[in-house]
Amino acid sequence: MKRHRDKYFPLLLLILASMFALSACVSVSLPKSQGKKASDVVFAAPPSPFRALPAPQADQAWVNDGTGNTISFMSDCAGKADPSLEQLQAESLNAMSQLKVLSDERRPYNARLAAVSLAEGEVDGIAVKMKVLTLKKNDCNYTLSYTGVRAGFDRDLAAFERFVQGFKAP
Repeated sequence: MKRHRDKYFPLLLLILASMFALSACVSVSLPKSQGKKASDVVFAAPPSPFRALPAPQADQAWVNDGTGNTISFMSDCAGKADPSLEQLQAESLNAMSQLKVLSDERRPYNARLAAVSLAEGEVDGIAVKMKVLTLKKNDCNYTLSYTGVRAGFDRDLAAFERFVQGFKAP
């Protein structure tokens, strides 16, 4: 198991970093955000075996060292750009090549309409899967994401779903 973790952990860090970098880039003719991170967000960190992961572009991120799966959220408030939910989703999913969107839905969440996508693709030739929820609330954009190697993706999906259920945007 340790060999499996050591093999994929750097890749998942690359995916996470790519996702954050792409989310911060100028995209679909929108100016780069000059916003700030949200305050007063309520959430419960994923339980062990997840641990906090330093990710400067994210508000918070956690990794399961055993699987390499990551859970994170980003916020962007009071920025000059006002991207749509679809644009926020696309920015998150652009970290993958050979992108295939498996599901894409809109649903009520935190008293707003949220976009939820499940997608798979590749990063450096490795098959990965990602679930992303985007939300716009009170002049803030939120992106909650769960990323993992496709073969082990389902192992921590329930932890992400619990994180999403407990996440409260002000």
